[in-house]
Amino acid sequence: MDTDLRDELDEWLTPFVAALRNKTRFWICPADIAGLIGPGDRKSIQPMAARGSDVSYDRLHQFFASGVWDQEPLETELQVEVDR
Repeated sequence: MDTDLRDELDEWLTPFVAALRNKTRFWICPADIAGLIGPGDRKSIQPMAARGSDVSYDRLHQFFASGVWDQEPLETELQVEVDR
């Protein structure tokens, strides 16, 4: 993903990842989103990690496998963003 685009994405995602309230998720989530919207046909964890993600396969897998968090803060941030 283009560096400028990645910087814009990171900036836009800041209130959402802050709502996750977890330091590790704060840096894994943007890498995951970048992998999902970036180049490449396969959007599963292994191909995304192999395309040069800043996050390893194991970290991405753990992000999805143990992705238990309170969704209310994320929904609140989404409502703020939609209203804006």
